[in-house]
Parts: sequence; structure tokens; C-alpha cells
Amino acid sequence: MNWKDPIDFEAGNHGNKPFAIRVPALVVTRGKNDRLNFLTAMWFTPTGAEPSRMVVAIQKKTLTYDFLLERGEFVMSAPTDKMMDVVVFAGYISGHDVDKWQAAKLTAVKPSKISVPLIGEAIGNVEYKVVRQIPFDDGMDLFVGEVLATHIRKGAMEGELYREEANPLLYMGTKYDEQGKSMGKYYGHLKGVGKADYDSPLLKEYLSRPKHRPGKND
Repeated sequence: MNWKDPIDFEAGNHGNKPFAIRVPALVVTRGKNDRLNFLTAMWFTPTGAEPSRMVVAIQKKTLTYDFLLERGEFVMSAPTDKMMDVVVFAGYISGHDVDKWQAAKLTAVKPSKISVPLIGEAIGNVEYKVVRQIPFDDGMDLFVGEVLATHIRKGAMEGELYREEANPLLYMGTKYDEQGKSMGKYYGHLKGVGKADYDSPLLKEYLSRPKHRPGKND
């Protein structure tokens, strides 16, 4: 095949790198002893529309894992860009060593469907019940949470869109120096929102063609 050489690309060190820009999640859990905990999650994805569900990967060594098994409920909170210190803290410090909720001085807000609180400082919170636990590898399992309630900070979104002044935390990844030493984790600011061009010639040409499987997209 006459394929172009990849001269515009260089090797990366991890398959997640091209998809690193995202809003991270703080996963909030509560133990049977009523202790609260949270960790920073980057490995998660929504799946399904009705019912809406989220798949999140949790390491077995974490206190979050223990609390998920105890109560079967959790909250995922979307932080604002003012909460980067909390996100880094939650990713580096174990709940086995520190009461992270007390240390971070977060505001516990009453949920509507479950017994795990929302984070008052967050831009949004979603309540989940665990409907499935999927073994993944020796150190991690996948938890499937079904959405029971969603809470969005007033004025933060319009439909499915963040307003430009909402300031969600856009995690950018880790920067390294020439010796490969970490220079820290970075985040960006939401500066503008653009609309997709549904009048593009490419889309219009193929929308007009008959579909081989009516009602489904490939």
C-alpha cells in the first residue's frame, strides 16, 4: 500500500497521552463506620444512555475499593480549576494513612438518593449505585455505577455544554525535563466553546446516502 511515512509523529511513552486532556473525577465513598474518603480517578468512561452508567477503574489497595465493597455506592465529583491542589492531593495520598476528607476540609452536601455526600466545592456531582464489579487484573477491578441523580452547580452549564465562565478543571498531564524528571502536573482553562459544522460538505454528502442498517450508526 502507498502509505505516507509517519514523519509528523514521534514515539510516545504511554497510550493514554493523546487523550490526556479531560475533566478528572473525585470518587467519593463512605465506609460502614461513616468515615468519608475520596480519590482522584482518571480511568473512567460513561457507557449507555438509558440507564446512564459509568465504568471506573479502582485499585484494590485503596481505601476507596474497600468502601465500595462495604456500601456499594459512590459519588463522582467534577472539580473546578480552583481545586487542582485537592486533585493532586487525592492522587498522591492514601486514605489508609490520612483522613483525606478532614485534611482537605471539603464541604459535605446531602445527596438525594444514596448515603454518600456530594462535594460542595465541585462543579458537578453524580450519585451512583454499583451494579457490577468486573475483575480486571491482579491490582485493579472495574466498577459499573448506575446513575441515580445528577447535580450541576447553578449557572455552570447550558444543556450539555459548560459555560465559558464555569471554569471546569481541564487536566493536561505531567511535564518532564530532559532527564525525564517530573516537573509537575498541569491544567488548562476553558477559553472558548465552538460549534461543530453540520453543513460541512463531507457530512452532508454522506447523510444523504441510504443507510445499510436503518436506525443504527457504525
